[in-house]
Amino acid sequence: MAITIPQSIPSKASQGEKKLFNVFAEKLPDDFYVWYEPRIDDAKHPDFIILAPDFGLLVIEVKGWYPKDIILATTDIFKIETQKEDYGTTNKQKSPLRQAKDYLDTLLNQLQKYRVLTQQDGKYEGKLAFPIGWGAIMSNITNEQARNNNNNIQKVLPQPQVGYQNELLDWEKKDFSTEKLIDRLQGMFTVKFPFPTLTQEQINTIKGAIYPEIIIREQKATIKSVPNNFSLLPSDTVLTTLDTKQENLAKSIGDGHRIFFGVAGSGKTLLLIARAKLLINQNPNAKILVLCFNVSLASHLKSILHEDRKNPQYSKIEVTNFDQWAKLILGKLPAQVEGNRDEYIANLVLNKLNSYKDKWDAILVDEAHTFVPIWFKCCVKALKDSENGDLMIVADGSQSLYKRSDFTWKEVGVKAPGRTISKKFDLDKNYRNTIEILNGAWSLLNKIQEKQEILETEEITFPTIKPDLALRHGLQPQVYVASTVEQQEELVIKTIQNLNTKDFDWKDIAILYRQKNGNSLDKIINKLNQLNIPYYWVSKDDKSKSNYSQNREGVRLITCLSSLGLEFKAVLILWLEQFDDCVSNKQGSLLITRQLYVAMTRAQENLLLLGLQESKLINELKQSNDFEVIN
Repeated sequence: MAITIPQSIPSKASQGEKKLFNVFAEKLPDDFYVWYEPRIDDAKHPDFIILAPDFGLLVIEVKGWYPKDIILATTDIFKIETQKEDYGTTNKQKSPLRQAKDYLDTLLNQLQKYRVLTQQDGKYEGKLAFPIGWGAIMSNITNEQARNNNNNIQKVLPQPQVGYQNELLDWEKKDFSTEKLIDRLQGMFTVKFPFPTLTQEQINTIKGAIYPEIIIREQKATIKSVPNNFSLLPSDTVLTTLDTKQENLAKSIGDGHRIFFGVAGSGKTLLLIARAKLLINQNPNAKILVLCFNVSLASHLKSILHEDRKNPQYSKIEVTNFDQWAKLILGKLPAQVEGNRDEYIANLVLNKLNSYKDKWDAILVDEAHTFVPIWFKCCVKALKDSENGDLMIVADGSQSLYKRSDFTWKEVGVKAPGRTISKKFDLDKNYRNTIEILNGAWSLLNKIQEKQEILETEEITFPTIKPDLALRHGLQPQVYVASTVEQQEELVIKTIQNLNTKDFDWKDIAILYRQKNGNSLDKIINKLNQLNIPYYWVSKDDKSKSNYSQNREGVRLITCLSSLGLEFKAVLILWLEQFDDCVSNKQGSLLITRQLYVAMTRAQENLLLLGLQESKLINELKQSNDFEVIN
C-alpha cells in the first residue's frame, strides 16, 4: 500500500477524488508517496502529488464535470455551466492540464533551489535529476463522450496525459495490477529519461519543498544524501523532515483542545512546531501563541520559527515563556507577591483576561508537565473561543522536573476526554536517541519512579509513557571515572576536541551540569578561551537564556533544567556526584533522577558522563550493563 497523506481522504472530497485516492492507496507500492490537496503556495492546492524513488513526481488534477456542463473547452480555459435550483451560472476555469502544469511549475521553482535534486552538468545542468509530469482525470466523462463532444474535449485533453471514466473504473477492478497502474501513470509524463534512484534524503528534501511546515532543519548534505555519481559542493544542503506518521499526525490534529503525551525524543515539539506553521499558513492573520516554561526553550523555539528566511510568515507566531507572557498581559510583573509567586501572578493574569481584547486564535503549550495548574486556566481564558479554540498541549510525565500540585484537566477547563493521544501515533517511540542511550537513561529512571499502568482512558494528568523503542543503534553511553575534579576538567576538554575532529560542529556539543561546582566551570571556560574553542554559556544569566538561538556557534554550557526541550548530537554530563541522591530514598530523589534522565536524553548520538570515583551513582552505574565505565 502507498503512503498516503492524509491517511484517509476527507469527506468533502468529490466522488472522483475518493475513487482515485483509494486506487492509489491500495494499488501503489509502499515506496510511493501520495499527497491529497497539499498546499504548495498560498492558495494553490493540487488534487494529487505522487512521488517515488524510481518513478519521479507527478501532479494530477481531478474534475467531476459532465459533458453537458462544458460550454467551451480550449487548452487554457474551460467554460462550465452550473445548475442551481431554478437558475444556471457559467464560470471560467483553467483547463485541468493547464492547472496541473501551473502547480508543477510552482513546485519546479522550489525544487530547483536544492542542487542535490538537479543534474550536475551537460545540456540539462541545473534541471531536475528526475522526471516530473502532470496529468488529469475526468471522472464523469467517458472516452466516447470526450471524442464525440461538440467542444472536442479529447483534443484539448488528450490521452495518455488524461484519463477518463472508463479507465478509472478499470483501475478499481481487483484484477487491475500494480504494474499496469504504474505504467499507466508513467504514460502521463511528457518527458522520460533514466535516472538514479532517489535517496531517502532527496525524497525528504522534495517532501519539505512540497510541505514547508514539516521541515525540521536544513543541513549540510553528505555522501549518503545523493547517488554515488554525484559530486557534492560544500554549499549543498538537504532537508530533514517529519517522518510520515508524524506528518500525518500534524495534519490530522483537529480543532479544539488536544493533549499529546509522548516520551523524550518522540517528536512532540516537532509536532507542535508543525502545527503552528500549518495554522499560520492556513490563516496568515491568525494570532498564534507558542508557550512554555523554560526561558531557553522559548528562545530555541523562537529561533526555529523566526529565523526561517524562506518562510518569513512564521515570524508572526508569538513564542514566549509564561513569565514574559504574563508581563505582556499585565504590562509589568508585580514587585511584591503574596504566597506562591506563580499562582499569585497567574491569578492577576486571569483577572486581566476578563477585559483583555487582544486574545489568541490558537495556543500551543510545550513541555506542559512543567506548568503550574492555574496556568492552564490562563491559556483557556486567553483563547478567543475558550470552549472550541485551538489549544494544543504536549507533555511527558517522565520529564516532570518540578513539584506541582495534583489536578485534573477538567478542573482547569481543558476538555481532555477523547482528545488525548500517545501510543496510537507512536509517541511512545523515540526518534532522537540511540537504543543504547535510551536504555541507559530509562534504566535509571525506571528503578525509582512509581510503577503505574498507563491507559489512555485513565484520569492521570501527566502519565509516564514507557519508551517502546528507539529506532537507531549507536555507541553505548560512556562513564568516565576521575580521581579529581581537575581530571574531570581535562577529560571534558579532550573529549570535545576529539568530537570536533570527528566532524561534530561546536554547536552540536553540549556540556550539561546540575549546578556550578565551585570554580570548576570557570576553569573549563578559561581553557576553552585559551584553545580558541567557541562556546555559548546558555545558563550564565537570564539574558543569555533569552537570547538562545539554535544557529549560534559554540559548545553549549547549560544546566540540566534549562536543557529541557533541546537536543544535541553529543552531550557531556559533568559532576555525577551531584546526582548521588538518585540512588537514595530521600525525598525529592525522583525529581533529581528525572533531571538526569532529561539531561541524558538530550543526546542524539554520543553520551558521556563524568564523575568522581567516590560517587554513589558511579558505583551504581558500574553494576549496570547499559554503560561502558572507563576508569
